Amino acid sequence: MAEARKALESTTVCCQDLSTAIRSPIPLIPTKVLIDKTQPAFNFGGQKAYFVLYELPAYERPYSIFLTSQAAGTLQDVAIFIPRVAMYDADFKVTRFFDERTLRNRGNDLERTVFINPSNQQERYIAVYGADLSASIERQYSMVTVQTISTGFVTFNIYGGQDGKSTLRASPVGSLQIEVKGLATASK
Repeated sequence: MAEARKALESTTVCCQDLSTAIRSPIPLIPTKVLIDKTQPAFNFGGQKAYFVLYELPAYERPYSIFLTSQAAGTLQDVAIFIPRVAMYDADFKVTRFFDERTLRNRGNDLERTVFINPSNQQERYIAVYGADLSASIERQYSMVTVQTISTGFVTFNIYGGQDGKSTLRASPVGSLQIEVKGLATASK
């Protein structure tokens, strides 16, 4: 992760205005996206981060965008791409913003669902980028151990365990699953 931080620090931002950034249509089938140094970087309010920018389809009916960030590391020391999401209108004015405090913690993964309802029909773009690298999320974990003991004709198991807390540290890079629900996929 230290290498990823150094790479981000040395990366130049792609543009002064997000409206000139490379964007693509939001994928309508479940897609895994790798956020790393191959993605552009942008200064989001004083914080440089790698990002992906998607164009949303013209609003026809409510739908949702489901994001899952997958962790990497060990049980006690986990690094994860902590996604922040900004929604923009056609003029690239922020309409909504979601930070790390509103993520759902699912074991080692973080989830967010963004709903596009009639009141959000002016939204045209979604940017997903990494949280401030000082951000972290604390989570509970339980680890079960089993030790098999054999004494002559008797075999039994001794169960033990450990409960603890670990911290999901913010990483500037990571793996993100994107799934759009409620929109039809392109016909074949």
